[in-house]
Amino acid sequence: MNDLIENVKINGIAIKENWLSLADQKKIIEIINDINAKKGEKKSWLYVNLKIFLIKLIKFQFKSLYRSLYFINLSKKLELKKIAEKILDHKVKLAGVDCYINLKSDKPVLDWHVDNAYTDTGDKNIKKFVDPNENAIKFFFYLTDVYKDNGCLSYIPKSNKIAFALKKGIYEGSLNYTPYFTLFDFRKTISLKRNFEYIKNFVGEKLVLEFLKKTEFIENRNSENDNLNFEVNKGGAVIFDEAGVHRGSKTKFNDRIALRFFYKRV
Repeated sequence: MNDLIENVKINGIAIKENWLSLADQKKIIEIINDINAKKGEKKSWLYVNLKIFLIKLIKFQFKSLYRSLYFINLSKKLELKKIAEKILDHKVKLAGVDCYINLKSDKPVLDWHVDNAYTDTGDKNIKKFVDPNENAIKFFFYLTDVYKDNGCLSYIPKSNKIAFALKKGIYEGSLNYTPYFTLFDFRKTISLKRNFEYIKNFVGEKLVLEFLKKTEFIENRNSENDNLNFEVNKGGAVIFDEAGVHRGSKTKFNDRIALRFFYKRV
């Protein structure tokens, strides 16, 4: 487990195979099939807040409570909180749990992007900027095998460090905000002279130049690097810093079933 923690600290991501027991896999699949939610739907989210728990109890929504308690207990059994705290070197809380099904498709689940980059519409009129320390460590469990063009997460190692520095500069007012949700816009944003100079002071010029070289494929969509695909067998998980640039690949061959836990600093 120490190697996993160190990998996330250094690269922003790591894989752990065979993490869920067969019994837990079976139970999770039953719950997800029963909920029958797509990614982003309100019903895909479970309850981790005590106030909402009490509301559900008052309304006699015991099935919903049972599901939430099952996943909270699972997170404790797998010691996810302890792992997240060691990755961030900070106390954390379970900020969210969701589970869903991505249907078979020739389109990416979500193309290359930066989480929490304020807007995916290109809007430049942002009223409030967020502390970069608000990023989450995500535990992404798969209940189906995922691999290239079939639902695996693609991630650019160490890009979380660059994104953190950019967000820090914007938050503190040292840098001007320009939209950077997509990888194309993110590259353009960090290449601006003022931004580049600021970021390299935090992460080093070599890392920024390596990132720009590694992501040239986005300019013409040719020769994309297969090493950016993190393939995982059913029952395994990827653990990653959501601040990094990543993508949910196509689900060309079958539906993808997923369970996610989000941990944030307190």
